[in-house]
Amino acid sequence: MTLVFTLYKYFPFGGLQKDMLAIAKECVVRGHQVSIFCRSWSGDYPENIHINILPVKALSNHGKNSKFAKQLRHCMQKLKPDLVVAFNKIPGADVYYAADTCFKAKLYRERPWVYRLLPRYRQYVRDEATLFGQNADTHILAISKSAIDEYRDYYQTTVDRFTLLPPGISREHINNQRERLDVIHRELGLTADKQIVLMVGSGFRTKGLDRAIAALASLPANTRNNTHLVVVGQDNPEVFIQQATDSSIATQLYFLGGRKDVPLLLRSADVLIHPAYRENTGTALLEAAVAGLPVITTDVCGYAHYIADNDLGVVLPSPFDQEALNKTLLIALMDTDKNKQWRNNCYAFAQGADIYSLPQKAVDAIEAFAKKSRRL
Repeated sequence: MTLVFTLYKYFPFGGLQKDMLAIAKECVVRGHQVSIFCRSWSGDYPENIHINILPVKALSNHGKNSKFAKQLRHCMQKLKPDLVVAFNKIPGADVYYAADTCFKAKLYRERPWVYRLLPRYRQYVRDEATLFGQNADTHILAISKSAIDEYRDYYQTTVDRFTLLPPGISREHINNQRERLDVIHRELGLTADKQIVLMVGSGFRTKGLDRAIAALASLPANTRNNTHLVVVGQDNPEVFIQQATDSSIATQLYFLGGRKDVPLLLRSADVLIHPAYRENTGTALLEAAVAGLPVITTDVCGYAHYIADNDLGVVLPSPFDQEALNKTLLIALMDTDKNKQWRNNCYAFAQGADIYSLPQKAVDAIEAFAKKSRRL
């Protein structure tokens, strides 16, 4: 079967991008031919997968998306693949991997009604409707039960058009030796007694970095001076550096950028903090847990229930309370017995949970849809 995977931008440290590439590689293993079409590609090129760059120019991001979709449509008319699998909300897809939450729900809940009249928002809702509307037949690969419910509320999408996938955590994150490392301490020149609060993920504002900085600043002086907040991911850090400077903790905030050695960094920290404003899943939560690292997060994350159900840390309820985060961080750093209990629960969770099979189950669903629509 010839498959086209498409997304707007590829960069090696994005969760969506990593999922896309893992699914593409699983398709190749099963004997399918895969081509990827995107606006830009940053990073290494995978083997046995053809990368096609369709650069576009426009004054706005939604203008670029529109032009890309048009170019892609022309390419598909010539290429005639068996299936087009989209990883952004790109019209014309046969299968859509729903990493994003419902845009229409966000627009109606969080924005004044006048926003619905703006070209950007009208286009995004229109693109979303081509995938989820009642007249569409796109099959949806969902990674969050709450996202399915939300899309069905706003588009009345029939339940048979969804496949709910398990998480796709790489087994390389499992800490089988249950060992603590000093990778972060050595890299930053910190003594072994310094405590590390780690945050992993691109899109610092959405992930709640401002909340994490406020929590660090709230710690009692002795604990605060002994604790460092280390951020891994790609985004502009300037506003957060200023926040840390205003709170007199700038020397305790480090930005490491995107990293390939995240499994080792997770084993070097004392707690993962992820107080997100919104998050369809939250892969970093489970990557931390299977590495044996306790997690502090918010209940808006799709995977937060794994943390709560298995006592792998603390899930803060909505509406968010900064004081509750401050107190939770202090407990995680100072209550050694509690931290050890969470770690032991993490190790047990890593061995018994079904959280590693997303690529395989995604390709199962793609193949099943192809057979159902007589394309395989």
